[in-house]
Amino acid sequence: MSQPNAMLALFLDGNLSFQLTREGFAGSKPRLMIQMHDTSSAATIIIPGYQPSMKGFSLAFALQGGLLDLFDAGSNSKIPVPSNNAQPGELVVRAGAPSQWFNLRFDPCEDFGQGPPEQVPVRFLPRPIKLNVFDEATAPPQFSLSLTPTNKICHLSGEPRFGFKLEFMSHINEVITVCLYKTPLRELHGLEDVAIVEDEGGEEVEWPWGIGCWEGPEPFPSDDNFEELKPGVPYKTTFWLDKFDTRTSTGGELESLQARTRYTGMVSDDLRSGFGNWRRGNKEKLLAGDVKEKEERWKSGSGCSAQSIIEVSDPFTFETAA
Repeated sequence: MSQPNAMLALFLDGNLSFQLTREGFAGSKPRLMIQMHDTSSAATIIIPGYQPSMKGFSLAFALQGGLLDLFDAGSNSKIPVPSNNAQPGELVVRAGAPSQWFNLRFDPCEDFGQGPPEQVPVRFLPRPIKLNVFDEATAPPQFSLSLTPTNKICHLSGEPRFGFKLEFMSHINEVITVCLYKTPLRELHGLEDVAIVEDEGGEEVEWPWGIGCWEGPEPFPSDDNFEELKPGVPYKTTFWLDKFDTRTSTGGELESLQARTRYTGMVSDDLRSGFGNWRRGNKEKLLAGDVKEKEERWKSGSGCSAQSIIEVSDPFTFETAA
């Protein structure tokens, strides 16, 4: 539907796959973008699915409230979704505000079971999000990823040391090898590659950031960029928060936090996707031969599952002290 004088535009993005009754998913989180075209007036949108307390949208409520429609991709037929009586949330959009992205929160265990006082012209950009649903028999391989703080209290003095502890586990019944090249596990630019951390007011922490670059064609990754994972044996590492080191110009994460503050953290999309390039077999087999043989073995689509479902740990909290 085109609205030439639209005050707002709504845009969807994402490609999500999941297995019923499990919390893990594959692909990218569905997101809703709101573009504000009016530079003279603000707008308060009364919109189904928006939850002000979470500063985000519930995909189930958005479907039940009529903000989104659900279609069968094969037949292009609309799938009826029972409505509910959830109160639509109010979202204030400033005049001339930049585009805002909102994650559409989705719980695969959920069952999908009033208009605003004044209508304003809204443009709906025609780009659907895709949901692929698997049953237990057809679901892709499963992984689990856990990110937790090393302590409940982060001392900004640096002692005792504080960090985010990662555990990643494969539930495939054979050995696999994961390529970690250019992921936060081998090339960390900043902690936002690992965790999204917000204070109680919802303001995101801005971590120190480093930029790396490579000129010319990239060589095939060295063997130490590959990790072998056995079934049920977790890969573990810790991302430490340190004070700024003037000698090496590294660290500075602790200076990004405020004392006596409670923070909430969650796994970043970059970390979650960092284990996506894997093959069945051990390192010795998969890294045998010359560079050309390795490149052929590891090129896109040459052996790993097209998708894998990753079950991610819940958001965590910690507090700071001087």
